[in-house]
Amino acid sequence: MHLAMTTARQVGQSPPGLNLRRLAAGGGRYLADEQVAGELHLVVVRSREPHARISVVTSKACAAPGVHAVLVGSDVRSATDPMAMMWTTQIQADAPTWCLAGERVRYVGEPIAAVVADDAYLAEDAAELVDVSYERLPAVVEAGADSAPLIYDDWPDNVFGRTRFEAGDPDAALSTAALIVAGRYTSNRVAGLSLETRGVRAAWDIIGDSVTVWTSTQALHQVRTSLSTTLRVPESRVRVICPDVGGAFGNKTCAYIEETLVAFAARVVGRPVRWIESRSEAFTATVHGRGTAVDLELGLNADGTITGLRGTVVLDCGATPYMAGAGSGVVTAAMLTGPYRVTDALSELVAVVTNKTPIGAYRGFGMPEATFAIERALDEGARRLGIDPIEIRRRNLLRPEELPYWTPAMMCLDSGRYGELLDLVADHVDWPRARREAAEARARGRLAGVGVACYVEASNFGPSAAAAMMGINNPGHDRAVVRMDAAGLVTVLTGQIPMGQGLETVLAQVAADEIGVALESVSVIYGDTQACPYTGYASGGSRGAGVAGSAVMMAARGLRERMRVIAAHILEAGDSAGIQDTDSGFADAAGVSVTVGQVVEAAWRAIDLPPDTEPGLESSFTYDPRNFAFTFGVVAVVVEIDRDTGAVSVRRLVFGHDCGPQLNPALVVGQIEGSTAQGIGAALYEQLPYTDDGQPVVQSMWDYFPPLPANVPPVELVHLETPSPFSLNGAKGAGESGAIPLPAALANAIRDAIGAEPAHIVDTIPITADRLLAALDSMTSTPAPQPQPSAPVRVWATGGGSGF
Repeated sequence: MHLAMTTARQVGQSPPGLNLRRLAAGGGRYLADEQVAGELHLVVVRSREPHARISVVTSKACAAPGVHAVLVGSDVRSATDPMAMMWTTQIQADAPTWCLAGERVRYVGEPIAAVVADDAYLAEDAAELVDVSYERLPAVVEAGADSAPLIYDDWPDNVFGRTRFEAGDPDAALSTAALIVAGRYTSNRVAGLSLETRGVRAAWDIIGDSVTVWTSTQALHQVRTSLSTTLRVPESRVRVICPDVGGAFGNKTCAYIEETLVAFAARVVGRPVRWIESRSEAFTATVHGRGTAVDLELGLNADGTITGLRGTVVLDCGATPYMAGAGSGVVTAAMLTGPYRVTDALSELVAVVTNKTPIGAYRGFGMPEATFAIERALDEGARRLGIDPIEIRRRNLLRPEELPYWTPAMMCLDSGRYGELLDLVADHVDWPRARREAAEARARGRLAGVGVACYVEASNFGPSAAAAMMGINNPGHDRAVVRMDAAGLVTVLTGQIPMGQGLETVLAQVAADEIGVALESVSVIYGDTQACPYTGYASGGSRGAGVAGSAVMMAARGLRERMRVIAAHILEAGDSAGIQDTDSGFADAAGVSVTVGQVVEAAWRAIDLPPDTEPGLESSFTYDPRNFAFTFGVVAVVVEIDRDTGAVSVRRLVFGHDCGPQLNPALVVGQIEGSTAQGIGAALYEQLPYTDDGQPVVQSMWDYFPPLPANVPPVELVHLETPSPFSLNGAKGAGESGAIPLPAALANAIRDAIGAEPAHIVDTIPITADRLLAALDSMTSTPAPQPQPSAPVRVWATGGGSGF
């Protein structure tokens, strides 16, 4: 059957192949590319102080050319409500988040005023005329339960929230351990750094009764809910549209105060208003990732098996918990035991506010922080006990027969062949040889090392009941609608948002396979709350393939069954049980056939339908997974450090990965490679430090150092496919995999390279060249052996030696 490809003109609709060609040809339409008639421009005046009482005078700005309005806190607070939180902890203080500050600012970048003018240049000029007077207050920079002064006067301290997970008797387990590895493992703040910064456009209808908001987001329906709450407008009168998204990485998975601010400003001036975030704004206005320290005690027997652990997670929430609250810290505390057999454990979260930009979602969302802690501690235990790093993990990894396994945090690790994948990676990298060659290189005076890390990734985020138990105020179900039109072309409607990961291709593939049509016959519609079905937890938590994919699979399967019922009626075959699929349509037991075209015509013209059958061809399915699905992986790396500069070169990187059935293997590879680059960046280069008085050091790309292509080696992939029993299609997530284990694996390899006792330099990331060089200088009490001229570094090739 040949079905012609259709072209699509509305936002968020195109056949996947056409969509990829459109983007590759430069045809992407991002929010900043579009402009509506009569549109005005908004510029945000942001705080330049981390903590201060303020007074604002706007008279000069109001009189500036082209200015239509200048809004301050008193204008919005009487007519809007603070933003509701998506994630709350068990014990939590109240910290309302408004779209404009009142009499006090709490971080550099907090919105103070908004200027609306005819164009962006006039708005920028007028914003410079807004006079803000600051009465400085002491800033809280270091996160701690006893930090001072108080950031919120009505709180007893600066602790925003606490939670804990406990199982067994961790105190007793640690008391019987042959070795306790104790350390603080710190993951510094990083930026998501999407190619497209955030942006918002809003327009009200002519009577000011309903509003349409265009925004670059991962969270279509969650933004609608937030706007309904803050603007005091029923959800049915809020339409949210998402054009193409130029990257997101979790930073765009929550609602933002600028969405409320732009919509409110549009209502005030009675015209469409837009705001486009500048790159410098993005470093202080968009939520940061990580910002977590883990104090961990890991107990080990003499044979390296884990007896128990005790950990405290300290999360620097920034000045306001924003929508995600302490969520990333909750995940860190819950995931501290990793993929290992641990029965006695205590992990506590202390979430603290500071005078910094709020923390939010970023690729991995708490899991890299947990993995960094447990993998560093386990590696250090192996070193002290004289056990091979691969072997100590093999002895502690859960076995297939032990799965599903309930962790001390009551998370159910669903399926996986952990030990088998570890061995595959060890064989691929030739672990004994890699270790031997690194040791030989060190003997010749070179700083070479190998490292390994295992991890689990909580994916298919969305079981509504489990989400509620974790304090998430959003449901986790996902709905899909699949229809076939009178021409035999298929449309999939989803609440998910493609943002460069190829999700529209995957969903189209699923529908095409289930219905039995060509991929080019399927279009995917997304990005519009007026057209798309509801998704409870947005496009985050690595849930596209497993949750949305399962919903589309079942909806498409329902559509195919509907076609089969109609075919049985046309063929006078009774019920559909005896109907067989053919290349062109359907056939009965006697071989009499009917084409898809005939079935489609019958369905839409309603000329020969079974009794009580509605005309048309459409099916829907709402999927709420029974539980999370856990991807498992192993990373082995080979590194060398330049003794003169401290720069770390990643010579080889082998990545073992099990995300269940790969719906599109090429896209899985892309996800792993992209997230691996971000993992390398977090481990070696990227950070958002603050001065002692609370000023952000990074406010432009001049000061931020993401990894470059030369810093990322080819990724050698090893795959297993172990289906999850908790998703209908067996798929697990792959979107965050690389970002989770790379910091731990690289830290372990650097630790191996420097070989010093102790080497706490690797327990804080990023391990930058200047920090590493200073540590090397301080730890060298005698002249280091000089490299031998006869032993040059060998250029390695994929699948070859270790690189030395």
